[in-house]
Amino acid sequence: MSHPYFFIGPSQVTGTRIILSDRGELKHLCSVLRCKPGDIVYFSDNEKSVYRTRALSIDKDEGLFEIEEKHALKKSKIGKTLFQCILKKNAMEFVIQKSVEIGADSITPVISSRVVPDISDKKNKLQRWQKIADEAAKQCKRQSRCLIGNPVKIANIDPSSYDLFYVPHEVVSGIKGCELAPHLRSLETPANIGALIGPEGGLSDDEASLLKTKGAVITGLGKNILRAETASIYFLSVLDFLVKSNNQD
Repeated sequence: MSHPYFFIGPSQVTGTRIILSDRGELKHLCSVLRCKPGDIVYFSDNEKSVYRTRALSIDKDEGLFEIEEKHALKKSKIGKTLFQCILKKNAMEFVIQKSVEIGADSITPVISSRVVPDISDKKNKLQRWQKIADEAAKQCKRQSRCLIGNPVKIANIDPSSYDLFYVPHEVVSGIKGCELAPHLRSLETPANIGALIGPEGGLSDDEASLLKTKGAVITGLGKNILRAETASIYFLSVLDFLVKSNNQD
């Protein structure tokens, strides 16, 4: 049986109890999940612990939960950040949802030469993207949230700040694509990996070349040309598989 799962802040844990006061979460818990006193609910504080609790009381203003079990939060030894060039609405939301399910630790929206971003409602967009990420994290019972960062211009990305930074790209004049596995095998843990996925139409050769001069590893995605949203999910899946195959996760 699947039990409700929520993220809280450490300050919401008081002794052997957890207090939930977010009205949106309480509404979802009561109206959608039909939670009632006596039901089991899981919480993650996103920092140190995951809790199995039992609801003591719950209404539209506050929920009170008794902690029955507490486990140390398990985080991957390899941190994975997806730099995603901003896509059309449905595609971007799909990428965020599935990337969270696969295991991305954070997602940074990117503005590249082939992105025409509408930033007039940036605050609302970021809030919606974070909500989608949080819902996906709760659905798959991740132990930590995936945070959505503020949009950055592609020229401001610094691949050298990561232990590995991959850029899948179709064709780069004079640049040979590299395989993923050899770089991962030589990686010492803990480590942080970044990956930039282009927009519809891909990155320009100049953008890929610039990132290479900054320390990025240019790689490929096979012979088929993939949709931007497919490329993100495909690449993260392959990366996750290789990390686990090398016993680094």
